[in-house]
Amino acid sequence: MSESNQAQIDFWNGRVGDKWAALHADLDVMLAAATAALRERAGPVAGLRVLDIGCGSGETCAIWLAGGAEVTGVDVSAAMLAVAAARTAGRATLVEADASAWRGEAPFDLAVSKFGLMFFADPEAAFATIATNLRPGGRLLFTCWRAPVENPWADEPLAAIGDLLPEAEPAAPEAPGPFALADRDRLAGILGRAGFADVAIDPLDIPVCLAGAGGVAAAVRLAMQIGPAARALAEAGPEVRAAAAERFRAVFAPHDRDGRVTMAGAIWMVEAVRPV
Repeated sequence: MSESNQAQIDFWNGRVGDKWAALHADLDVMLAAATAALRERAGPVAGLRVLDIGCGSGETCAIWLAGGAEVTGVDVSAAMLAVAAARTAGRATLVEADASAWRGEAPFDLAVSKFGLMFFADPEAAFATIATNLRPGGRLLFTCWRAPVENPWADEPLAAIGDLLPEAEPAAPEAPGPFALADRDRLAGILGRAGFADVAIDPLDIPVCLAGAGGVAAAVRLAMQIGPAARALAEAGPEVRAAAAERFRAVFAPHDRDGRVTMAGAIWMVEAVRPV
């Protein structure tokens, strides 16, 4: 386990990981567009050895299994891996480990991740480790968020509560977190120095569904539990949380369409190869 990643490991293998495991069905709906895009870009996986990094509650592991792949999923959250184990019914190898340091016994054909690679304290070293887990010619494929300003689903709720949390300090742009790989040039440099070639970083705009049903009330409940605004509110008292919920209602109301609340999202679809 990487000491430099210990803060993120503790974060995801504690209360936050428990929460994401409990909310896995809502999160599957929230990120369905990104999942579909990743699946399409991966193409046929039958017969491939697939490494799913930051596999979380196992939705993508189940997709690769259904496509005929041999799947290994790695994540630091025991709670989410328990959900993944139930979803994959023993057909995937699931490993509780820090992907920045973990090495498999045999090389993989494809390393893939849906929003699981933005949390490394030393991303260059982490991606170099990932490269060693691929066979020569093996592919890396993942999604990550573009800049917060391009992601109203995250940026608008956070901006709406800024004055409620006057002492909160914004995270450094390159700090481990959802937007750590938002800078395209920086990301390309990280991958190149980690040993990858043929790097493609393509922008993709997606809908982010904050409530598949239940309208604004359901979207507010989710926003109070996950995302940048929820993290900012983690230590807030009940009065501040109540005021934040009202602000969130105002943000989400214009996006409610018959109980479904969707806002704009912006991601990078990233692909690279370990050179032969």
